[in-house]
Amino acid sequence: MKKSTKAAFLSGVLGAGAGHLYLKRYRRGVILIMSTLSALVVIATQAVKQAQVIFEKITPESGNLTFDELSVLVEKTSTSGELFLTNMATMVIMMVWTFGIFDAYKIGKDQDKQKHPESEKNTS
Repeated sequence: MKKSTKAAFLSGVLGAGAGHLYLKRYRRGVILIMSTLSALVVIATQAVKQAQVIFEKITPESGNLTFDELSVLVEKTSTSGELFLTNMATMVIMMVWTFGIFDAYKIGKDQDKQKHPESEKNTS
């Protein structure tokens, strides 16, 4: 398997930056991994905050909640600011992941050309 294909596959399956680490582009790989992890921390923090608010509203007197009652609580505790932050973090993950796949493929393609320059001349 060519380096370009393997790097793109690793970035696509394992996450942004994995392909870069495989290609020994450590700085770029770590930047992509840290960007993804930072966005995941934002999402997890927002989820924990919302769960805490919901748990505070659940009282022993309310007994077992149905799914509908729980979904109403979730809707009431969600603010537009929190949703915006979560959506932005999700967009960051998607953009970083997509960039990571294409960039790893491009860098791998360049490394494949350097490894076998004569095969590129024959196919042109």
